[in-house]
Amino acid sequence: MNKALRFLYSFCAVGITAVACSYFTQSGIALFYGSLELPMLTPPNAVFQTVWSALYALTVISFYIVLGNDNVFQVQRAALLFLGQLFLQALWCYLFFYLGYFLFGLIVIGLLLWTVWSMIKQFMAINRAAGLLQYPYFIWLLFAAYLNVGVVYLNGNTLIL
Repeated sequence: MNKALRFLYSFCAVGITAVACSYFTQSGIALFYGSLELPMLTPPNAVFQTVWSALYALTVISFYIVLGNDNVFQVQRAALLFLGQLFLQALWCYLFFYLGYFLFGLIVIGLLLWTVWSMIKQFMAINRAAGLLQYPYFIWLLFAAYLNVGVVYLNGNTLIL
């Protein structure tokens, strides 16, 4: 795959996820997020936008690097994990922000953490830099899991409008 196609594939996969997640998140913010009791250390909404923009950029670069490897089996396995974590990320936003299913969101973020950790190991086997670029994402997901646990603890399992 040439460099332009690798970049386009990487950018579009992440971009589609980012747009879907943004839509679900903005819906929840508009409808109910402001009325939730939030755990300590919850940053202002603007921080989330800034962090996610940086994480998405790192993710595009990381996947682009992985797609340049010649070992087709390793790349296919890494791509499956990569696309799986994008799906789980969108699913989490849908469950948590769009539907207000906080406990289901927590279950999905657990699966997301496992998938991203597996993806990091696979990326590291292909290219160390590509794997290292995913650590900020993993750390942010740990923080997001803490916030999700706090929302469940403070507000219950499900949003009741």
